Amino acid sequence: MLGLRTVFLEACICGTTAYSSSPLLQPEEYYSVRESFAYHKLPHQLLNLSVLKLDGSRFEIQVTKGASIAELKEAVVEAFGQIQGEGQAKISWSLVWLHFCLGYKRWKLVDDKMYIQDFRIKDGDQLQFIRHLSVNYNPDMED
Repeated sequence: MLGLRTVFLEACICGTTAYSSSPLLQPEEYYSVRESFAYHKLPHQLLNLSVLKLDGSRFEIQVTKGASIAELKEAVVEAFGQIQGEGQAKISWSLVWLHFCLGYKRWKLVDDKMYIQDFRIKDGDQLQFIRHLSVNYNPDMED
């Protein structure tokens, strides 16, 4: 197996695939070697971010450096739930996200499929809730 791994690594360095450049590796062997690398087990770097609420108060969240906007919003919901006091009304997050979004600098973070690194968000940065849709918005009204 060590020989296969060496051939595979050499092929990666040269910019070719192992199974196309070496008769030693068959395609099924290439995939078994590739799957043996545990990329998903590498530690994730966490970013500490603060979120400014509409009332001027802040709370902290942690997300991975490669988090999507959807994962960022999940972290906000989770963190907000932890700081919410007993006896307070439950928040309808679908309504919150309908009327507000998270903002960073000049961007509205509304596309759940984008990643925070696309916006160059880094450790220690501050996000804020901003109005996304007018509270008076009514799709049935015509101009």
